Amino acid sequence: MSDTNNHGEEISDDAYTTFIRNQFQLESLEERLQKIENADATMKDKGRRGDEAIRDFTDLLVADNTKDTKVDQPVNYVTIAENV
Repeated sequence: MSDTNNHGEEISDDAYTTFIRNQFQLESLEERLQKIENADATMKDKGRRGDEAIRDFTDLLVADNTKDTKVDQPVNYVTIAENV
């Protein structure tokens, strides 16, 4: 088989078959690695979106809890205790 990169030198059919099989396996590995990289990127993106959602949710909770709080007025602990 002289169509390989052996500068026109002949190689055996067995060597050529092994070469082609290894080349096929490398291509298959490259495809699997690409799928893993894509899955990893997807999971990282979902994680970032999840973190953003948690931050937004906690911001809403804090904003909701503080909107009725009057910081400049003293707290009447007796009234609070009676309402509990």
